[in-house]
Amino acid sequence: MNTIVAISTAPGNAGIGIIRLSGDESFDIIRKIFKTKDELVNIKPNTIRYGYIASGDEIIDEVLVSFFKAPKSFTTENMCEINSHGGIIIMQRILELCLENGAILAEPRRVY
Repeated sequence: MNTIVAISTAPGNAGIGIIRLSGDESFDIIRKIFKTKDELVNIKPNTIRYGYIASGDEIIDEVLVSFFKAPKSFTTENMCEINSHGGIIIMQRILELCLENGAILAEPRRVY
């Protein structure tokens, strides 16, 4: 199954932005872009970690990442929520990093 990513914050001005990853590769993708003082070897479910989203040596933003392990998440899959500073430029850059590292863009849910 694919790992999907999307900006979860509604468009507009916001102090906090949320980017959500969901799927089998969520934790692997986060390990590539999330830098923290402790290595992310054993991710504890239902925890929040402080650190930075980075592309190589470039720090994109200071963030909090929440970890949810399947099946005990909203999507019943491994899931991460990246809480960044609000602003479309920062959220868009984090979204692009997730896409560059293996996620695919989530499609709108159809409700009939």
